[in-house]
Amino acid sequence: MRNLILLFVKYGNIFLFIFLELVCLSLVARYNTAQNEIFVNSANIFSGKLYGGVNNLKQYFQLSAVSDSLASENARLRKILYNTDVREVAQRESMLNQDSILQYSYITAKVINNSINLNNNKITLNKGSSSGIQSKMGVVNANGVVGIVKEVNDNFAVVLSVLHRSVRISAGIKNKGYFGSMQWRGNDPTKLDLLDVSRHADISKGDTIVTSGYSTKFPSDITLGVIDTFWLEQGDDSYSIQVKLNNDISSLQYVYVIDNILAETQTEIEEATENE
Repeated sequence: MRNLILLFVKYGNIFLFIFLELVCLSLVARYNTAQNEIFVNSANIFSGKLYGGVNNLKQYFQLSAVSDSLASENARLRKILYNTDVREVAQRESMLNQDSILQYSYITAKVINNSINLNNNKITLNKGSSSGIQSKMGVVNANGVVGIVKEVNDNFAVVLSVLHRSVRISAGIKNKGYFGSMQWRGNDPTKLDLLDVSRHADISKGDTIVTSGYSTKFPSDITLGVIDTFWLEQGDDSYSIQVKLNNDISSLQYVYVIDNILAETQTEIEEATENE
């Protein structure tokens, strides 16, 4: 209290001057139309900027919720997109109802751990079996293929990234009919090798590489990248092809885990005929 009294004693004249100035400004603004309009407009501008700043701050802290919402909406749209062909066939043949023709559904998840500098890179997701995620499901994002689910518990899933040497993605050259498998050799994290493409294939630099649809893990025509370089070694039956990835694995945030409801039945019939 003593310090407060000393403060007023020392700076009392200044405080009194400021108080009287505010009183004068108030009287001028109240009894003069022009000055009143200036005051009101200035106050509106100030309050508008203040509220805008507060709103921007609120939006910043709500970004996570907005991202979750957008990811869920994208998953819904992907479900519609990649089931379109199946739905059209079913409608033509009038054999299946609406529920039975949705082959793919998508589970949104957030990346909480990721590596790109190892020989065998993995990704951890913030969802697991309690959200419907299972081992061997494919994982994608808006830019292409991310990897394949390896391990799952109730709340988390570990994904083998496309930058993992054991991961092979069935891939084709768009609009040309040639196909092979894509695999990372542990070098450049922006490039994968496309294997087993016949030496007789008509390919060019810049050709788009997409998922073939031959795997139960991914629908067809998801963009993987473009042919960066290719060559043919003497005596080889297939090209050596390097593909520049469309996806930047180092910047992953949200992904979609693909649930193919026909995967099990397809696998069963394929395994049943392996020994024939």
